[in-house]
Formats: sequence, structure tokens, C-alpha cells
Amino acid sequence: MSAVSQLRRRDEGFTVVELLVGISVSLVVLLATLQSLDLFTSSASHQTRVTDANDQVRTVMDRTVVDLRSASKIVLAEASNLMYAVPETGGTVRTERICVASSDSGLYGFTTTAATTPAAPYPSCDTGTKLAQLQSAANTTFSYDGLESSATPALVKNVGLTFSLEATANGKVASSTLRASAARRSAGTLPLTDGDLEVDCGDGEALLSLDLGAELLEELGPLTVEYAVNGSVSIGSGTVPTLVALPPEITSIVATVTNAVGVTNTIEKDVECD
Repeated sequence: MSAVSQLRRRDEGFTVVELLVGISVSLVVLLATLQSLDLFTSSASHQTRVTDANDQVRTVMDRTVVDLRSASKIVLAEASNLMYAVPETGGTVRTERICVASSDSGLYGFTTTAATTPAAPYPSCDTGTKLAQLQSAANTTFSYDGLESSATPALVKNVGLTFSLEATANGKVASSTLRASAARRSAGTLPLTDGDLEVDCGDGEALLSLDLGAELLEELGPLTVEYAVNGSVSIGSGTVPTLVALPPEITSIVATVTNAVGVTNTIEKDVECD
């Protein structure tokens, strides 16, 4: 073939078949690229939902663990309903409740601050602030010293939390399970001993008082005390550190101390006044 014929063939360009093949290959590559991008975006969105759900519930769990480790009182200790109270400065009580609603398997929370702990009946769980969506109530549990519930919440020493989260959306299944536990230092009692109960025999009249010191009083919050003898016969009461007169010829005293959220401790001491 002459050089002129070859030049003329180049000027004719691509054939229709060649163009169609080229377009088809480009479309296949573009489609594969778009599918990969969609898969990446969907996976990123999926992971973001799981992470957001985990972060939100982990914040709740961390706060609960810190509260329970401090001087707090458990009010409700049920399989899907935990309520506890923490004394605040200024004589108020912060009450926290987290529960699982049977209506939608949602995790809900309540926070109240008042002079005393709220009394029953308590509002329905699903009227609180929704914290997360759970897979089901059956997959989320509270445990109390290894049991599903406790009839004596104030005496519970260890609380376990298990939350199975649901973050499914747009056909993508996303779930995870978070666990935490708290060992309660207070465990239903006040850190008082019979050495804190003092008797000032004085001249002609003995006086009772609890000598706790300013630092311990600030830590424990407002306290009330009731003194009794002879089978719980009351001989006086007041706020700590109020002095109470001791009747003559009393040889043994029982002091029942109660804090703002109802946690109590009993101190018994012999009286030696001439």
C-alpha cells in the first residue's frame, strides 16, 4: 500500500463499531466506579451510625458508672429499669433514671433535681428523653450483684449494664453491644462509726452530738440523726451536728443517721457519765 493510501485511511477516523465498543467499555468502567463509590459511601454512613449510637450510649454508661461509684442510693433495681439518687451541693438531690420501654425497645432517660428523691408512681418509661434505639428489651439488661433485680436496691454493691444497640437504616443492618459495670463504694451505708458519737457529760446534764468534722459533713451532705434507748424509744432528734440532751441514768445509746436520699447507718455506744 502506498504512502498516499495510508494517509487517506487515517483521515477516515474510527468506524461506528469502534465507537460503540469504546463507549460500551467506558460505560462499564464508569458504572463500576459509581458502584464502588456508592458502596464506600454506604459503608461510611453505616459506620457513622454505629459510632454515633455507641458514643451516645457510652456517655450515658460512663456517667452512670461514675455516679454509682460515688455516694449514691439506688432507688429502683429492675431488669430494665434503674433509678439512683446522688446528693448535690446545696442540699438538693439529683435523681437519674434509665429504662427500656417495652413499647419500642428504646432506651430512655430521666433527670430531676429536687430536695428529695421522687416517689412512686413513676412516669411511663417512653415519656423520658430517648437516648438510643435498642435491638430489643430482651437483649438489654441491668444486673445487681449478678441478679436480674433486687428487692433491696440500697444494699446493691455491683451494678452491670448491657446495651445492644440498633442502628439499621436504608436496608443496612448495624448493631453493637456495649457493657459496663460499677462497684458501689457506698453500698447502702454511711461511713460512720461509734467513735463519731460523742457524749459531753458536763455538770448536771449530758449532751449527745455527732462529731464528723467539716470535711466529712460536706462530703455526706445534710444528715439527720435520731437518738433512741430501750428498744428504739426516741429521746430526741435533729440535724447533724445539733446537740441533744441525754436523760439521766442512760447507759446505752443508739443513733440512726440518715442522709438526703434516705441512706442510713446505725451507731450504738455505751454512755459512761457519773
